[in-house]
Amino acid sequence: MTIFRHTWLKAVTAVSIVLLAAVIVVLICLPQILVVRDADTGRIYMVSRCPDGTEFLVEFTHSVNLSPVIDTFRAENGEIRAVKAKFYAFGAGMPTELNPGESFSFTEDGAMEITGITTVYDSLNYIVGTVYDYYLTIGGETVNLRELCGRNAHVEILLIGKE
Repeated sequence: MTIFRHTWLKAVTAVSIVLLAAVIVVLICLPQILVVRDADTGRIYMVSRCPDGTEFLVEFTHSVNLSPVIDTFRAENGEIRAVKAKFYAFGAGMPTELNPGESFSFTEDGAMEITGITTVYDSLNYIVGTVYDYYLTIGGETVNLRELCGRNAHVEILLIGKE
C-alpha cells in the first residue's frame, strides 16, 4: 500500500509540474488581446489580437447632444492609452478644457478634435445605447456593439496578456 501511495504521489507531482510548465509557456507565448466582455457577468463577447501600437476606435452618438463622438485609443505597454477625441458639438459630458500637452483643432468636416491625449486606462466601460449604436473598430473591422452585446449592456473593453 505504501509503495502504491508513493508512486501515486510521484505521478501527481510530475503531472502538476508539467501542467504548470504548460501554463507558463502559454502565458508567455500568448499574444496580447483586446477583450470585450459583460462588465457584470464577465461573459466574453469578442476577442481580437491587439499588439502594442494597435489603435482602435469607439464611436457612438452622444446621448445628450445627439452628435457623433469618435474616441481613438492605442494599446501601449499592456494598457489602453487615449490618443484622440473627435466630436461635433459641445455639451454635457464633452471636454471643455485641455490638459497639458493636448491640442484642439477643427477638422475638414467641421468636427472638433483633441489630440495629444495621454490618459491611460486599465479598461474602458460603456453602457451600450438603447437608441443609438456603439461601434468598435480594430484591425480594419468594425463591430456594432449593440448587435453584439445587446441594448443597455454594460460593456468592458480591456487588454489581456503582454506584448
